[in-house]
Amino acid sequence: MAKVFLVFLLCALTRISSQDDTNAACHGTDGSIYSPDCNTHPAELTKEQMFKNGHMKRFGAHRPPDHIVEELPYMIAPEDFHTLYVSRHKPVVIKGAAKYWPAYTKWTDEYLTEKFGDVTFNMETKDDDKVNLPPSRKLKDFLKVYQEKDLYLVDEVHPGMREDVILPLCLRCEEMSSKFFVSYYWHSSGNTSSSLHIDTDENMLCVIRGSKKAILVSPVYSNDLYADDANLLGVSPVPADKVDLEKFPRVMNVRYHLANMEEGDMLYLPQMWWHQIDSGGGRQQAVALWWKSKPWWKDHGKHAPPVEADAVFEGSKSERKYSFGNALALYETWVNDVAPLAPRLKCESQQARMSEFRFETDKGDNWGDNPDEDWDGQNHGSEEDESEHIDPLCDFDRTNPLNPCPMCMDDDADQRCIRYILDYCQVYQDRGCVVQLPQLLNKISKEEFENIAAMESPFHS
Repeated sequence: MAKVFLVFLLCALTRISSQDDTNAACHGTDGSIYSPDCNTHPAELTKEQMFKNGHMKRFGAHRPPDHIVEELPYMIAPEDFHTLYVSRHKPVVIKGAAKYWPAYTKWTDEYLTEKFGDVTFNMETKDDDKVNLPPSRKLKDFLKVYQEKDLYLVDEVHPGMREDVILPLCLRCEEMSSKFFVSYYWHSSGNTSSSLHIDTDENMLCVIRGSKKAILVSPVYSNDLYADDANLLGVSPVPADKVDLEKFPRVMNVRYHLANMEEGDMLYLPQMWWHQIDSGGGRQQAVALWWKSKPWWKDHGKHAPPVEADAVFEGSKSERKYSFGNALALYETWVNDVAPLAPRLKCESQQARMSEFRFETDKGDNWGDNPDEDWDGQNHGSEEDESEHIDPLCDFDRTNPLNPCPMCMDDDADQRCIRYILDYCQVYQDRGCVVQLPQLLNKISKEEFENIAAMESPFHS
């Protein structure tokens, strides 16, 4: 009996040890990055477990994230972006989109010194102290010392630098881009950590160099982040680097989303959402684009359903008569209530008509139903594009004097032309054979094909 008990005890201890290792990895207590695998076992943790995991540790260590923020491997249209994410306050990462900006390749320290070295920018310290701010500096002076000093640049994107930033396609709609409020530029040597705070505008955070980890918390948990106790409303008094769960026990109610960002990634941070961002080591550059949200509310918001104030709080509710935390939670609930009513953006500047383009099936003088005189002043391609349009067989090797282009330029559907190409492609390995033969042979009848095969070949190598 004693042996059985001993075996049972050893198994139990092994299981506990294994769970502790898993918890350490998931909760970040061992210094590891959060893993999506932590979401595969969503069992509720007890207060005791959360206290053990999170007391005097970084914010978020008390439990694994509820969600790893959705990642899109491609850019999307502004109408879809607004409907699927902005109107619903749903965070999303768009992978690699900023790698196509000129800034991604041009913004070296040397380039910035040469072009904008005498421009003065605002500075902050890496501990995100919003009260004791260091003095502003010229960019060239900052770039000489930032690798060694507890200093980073954060200021509006200089007008001259905007030439190197491409407005993301998902924001390229007049109903959003006309509402832009401000753009910010961050530059540091890395290992910076922000406070837990909110922004009152929609935010697209774009990583140009470096990496970032972002924890995002819905405003419904505002009272659990002690929003009403802040010295500065909108900045939580809960320290992100070491959370005292005896002083701030309601933090254990907070559920959150996690986003991991690499170079070129863009993160949509919903309006009013709490977020805390850590930068990785090494040189860091980022641009944030803020815009005013939901312009349609002026017309449609009055039709929105009312908010049931007593039924909306997932987190804690403040009993104070005037509560910023309650206001944020009610606002987020209302956003989700009216999301189904949000009209699809029109984005009329993106709505090009078919009549603006040419089609190979167009006949007559009026290509695409546009008068001929209208085409002279429109950008419908270069002269080379026009040549490609009337001479599609130029996919063949023009350096080969026997290429089919001269013979077939007038009528590529002529049977002698097709026979020439068939015989030419028996002799030469030419890209044009791969590109053109499927097009030329498509829809030819069996009888026509037999005639082509039987005719005397015009090709002589």
